[in-house]
Amino acid sequence: MYLAVSSTELEISLLRREVGAFGKLEFLVTGVGPVESAISLTRFLEREKADGVILFGVGGAYTERGIGILDVCLAEEERFGDFGIAMDDEIHYFTDEMLTGKQNFDLRNSLSDQVEGKLVALGMPFKKGPFVTVHACSGTLKRGNVLRDKFNAICENMEGAAIARVCELYGVPMLELRCISNMVEDRDISGWKIKEAVAKGAGLLGRLLPELLR
Repeated sequence: MYLAVSSTELEISLLRREVGAFGKLEFLVTGVGPVESAISLTRFLEREKADGVILFGVGGAYTERGIGILDVCLAEEERFGDFGIAMDDEIHYFTDEMLTGKQNFDLRNSLSDQVEGKLVALGMPFKKGPFVTVHACSGTLKRGNVLRDKFNAICENMEGAAIARVCELYGVPMLELRCISNMVEDRDISGWKIKEAVAKGAGLLGRLLPELLR
């Protein structure tokens, strides 16, 4: 059994509609942010065994990475991006892992390899690279650029590294796929396309998952 995970009911409901009844797939709404997502997934994996976790949703793309709104992105790695001391638009990071715990997670695995191959075979365009998980979304271009440059990242979100940490703990491979809803810039929500990004991501997975799990 595979588990499709997202932070909101909107995302999961659209995916259910796209995938339909599919015996090899379960669904989980975690709630938004690292804490709720980690708790929700931990509770599930304590009760059920999953062959893989597929995290999907929306994300904010960093500028100058060749990525635009409604592009589909696949995570090669995840990391917590703002665990430290906030100084205006800069972050001073703790260097002692005794304080922080593990902060970065390699998501290149057999599941991501399969999905990448299926995306190519189905002619579905996508971008890939490192993702950053934040507790507070970047509301300025400067802060986004700090995270982009520090981690060579392509986009940010609020759950990925937490889900990756739980998957690592339980030995479950994880895939993270996000559709870009907005650019990380000085905050202006007039150009955001959250509903469209959710619909595109769900539609893509609706085509991809039956191919992957058959």
